[in-house]
Amino acid sequence: MARADYRGDGRATTRDGTLIDMYDRFGIQTSRREVAMSFEAAWGVNGAICVARPRIPENVSLEELGERYPHLKAHLGPALCAEENPRALLFNRSRD
Repeated sequence: MARADYRGDGRATTRDGTLIDMYDRFGIQTSRREVAMSFEAAWGVNGAICVARPRIPENVSLEELGERYPHLKAHLGPALCAEENPRALLFNRSRD
């Protein structure tokens, strides 16, 4: 998650110094809502379960993520990825 490695295959798509907010559905790590960020993705043990928006659009687009990772194709975009995803263990927000 920290590297925006959406599949957990070593392909990082973030940029050094990019601020992210990581939190879980159990309340162990809570979100810092006071910082202006937008929901990015929900994460499971093998990478992203869904992606609302890529962290750094210049590095990867939603379309590219769908081509690279066919299992994510139906789970890309803000209408298809929500913070309430019951399959997710972790979530993150990042700066637009």
